[in-house]
Parts: sequence; C-alpha cells; structure tokens
Amino acid sequence: MISSCFVTGRLGKVIDPTTRYVEVDRVLPDACGTYSVDRIPVRTYSGKGCLFMVAPEGSYIGLKGHLETREEFGVLVYLEFEEIFPMKTK
Repeated sequence: MISSCFVTGRLGKVIDPTTRYVEVDRVLPDACGTYSVDRIPVRTYSGKGCLFMVAPEGSYIGLKGHLETREEFGVLVYLEFEEIFPMKTK
C-alpha cells in the first residue's frame, strides 16, 4: 500500500457489519477549552464476529491500516493489524 497510518483511540459505534468508528481525542483544546473527538470509520477484513466488531464501546485500541475512499464514508481506514484492550462489561 502507498498509504499507511497508525491510530490509537477508543472503539465507537458499529456502523455496519464490518465497519465501526474509532474515536480519537484531539491533543489541543478548542477556543472553549474542551477537547473535541474525531470519529474515524475503520473497516475490517475479518468480518462481523472478530474482536474488533464485538468488543464493547470504549475499549482501547491501537491499529495499523491503510487509507481508502468509499462513497458511503469518504476516507476510511482498512484495518491491517490491531491491539485491543476490551473494557469489562457489567
């Protein structure tokens, strides 16, 4: 791949059976002093039963992937490698 990216953040909402958001906090505050959250769509090749898709929202993740464009999402990350630290469910 020509593009390669590394992302660390939290798992967010599931968008479709193979795609979910990864939420990344910005490192600089806005004018009000709050830190915005960027939601990046990430798609997996592994399918809907993999840990990336079933881990609870808020679980920490570090991932490596490549960038692609899709009509329904714009730019998204295709997951190549991930390390997930699942949150405990109640």
